[in-house]
Amino acid sequence: MSMNKYMVAVLIQLLLVSTGFSQETGMKIYGFFDLEAEVSNKDAIGKNLTFDQHHLNIISIFHLDERFRIFSEIEWEHGPRHEPSTVSGTIYLARAFLEYKYADYLQLRGGIFLPPFGIYNERHDATPTFISTFLPSSIYGKHLNSLEKKDRLYSKYTTGFWGLGSAFFKDFGIDYHVYLSNGRGSKPAERDDNANKGFGGRLVVTPPMGHLRLGMSFYADRDGNALNSKQRVLAWDVDLDYENLTLSSELFVPRGETADSTDTLTGKYRKSLGYYLQGGFIIEDRLTPFLRYDYFDTDVDKAKDSERIFTFGINYSISPKVYLKNEIHFYRFGDPNINGYEMYVGSIAVAF
Repeated sequence: MSMNKYMVAVLIQLLLVSTGFSQETGMKIYGFFDLEAEVSNKDAIGKNLTFDQHHLNIISIFHLDERFRIFSEIEWEHGPRHEPSTVSGTIYLARAFLEYKYADYLQLRGGIFLPPFGIYNERHDATPTFISTFLPSSIYGKHLNSLEKKDRLYSKYTTGFWGLGSAFFKDFGIDYHVYLSNGRGSKPAERDDNANKGFGGRLVVTPPMGHLRLGMSFYADRDGNALNSKQRVLAWDVDLDYENLTLSSELFVPRGETADSTDTLTGKYRKSLGYYLQGGFIIEDRLTPFLRYDYFDTDVDKAKDSERIFTFGINYSISPKVYLKNEIHFYRFGDPNINGYEMYVGSIAVAF
């Protein structure tokens, strides 16, 4: 869909809300916005202080009745412009699905959605919900896959069907997700590139104490952007919020089928490893200093291909919906031929 059509779709939604139609039909509009500033000593370009109006997302939820709803999210990223001589930034449909709710323990969704992978993928670019400006690169960044192409090691967006629900068992809270989709390819929202489907799931357990969440995620497909090679990944996560202390960690174990010099799949797999440790302390419900150690190893059977990122930052809540973040990232590499560097990032994130 062209940029103009996306704009028209959002303007119609906003018009319906402003005329009161949303109250009669149950439509609600939400969104978030952020602005970033960054500078680094990575190279000559990085030394130039730059501003980035990174995200403007509009989320609409239309309740058809007590069991059915339509959910959609459209994103303007990096201040897009569409003129005869200039095309910059991106506009795209991040999510659009129909949901049927039978009960809390059983809901069904169909359409384009963010796979429930790890702590953050469902929130993707909703920066007001992050303690830092950027998500941990080890889990949510792009890395060299088994065919040496830089990409996410699981699908950030996908199209298909998704079942989910929540329940309690002997005072333990349980949330589950299972989904079947087209997987990755040249037209993932329209046509599958191969006979295999992408599939995955997530399970989250909340012990009776309520402060702790333990999760496990899985994703597998034949990547249509990488010779239809088999790709699969397991991940585990822990999230703790106790009084003023917040701690989280995720472990990421991708496995990717390799190819030889003639682009013929070998049936062998490369093993990668990623994880992060993050902690913060909330002061007077407004100020949260935080630390994070982020690690990714492209191939655990090879040396000198790892990346480490140390992050030190402060998140300040100007109001319950406005957050100011300042942080310094230290990038270090296992390869002695790659120079480490530092980057300062400041941002303001708004939920509305």
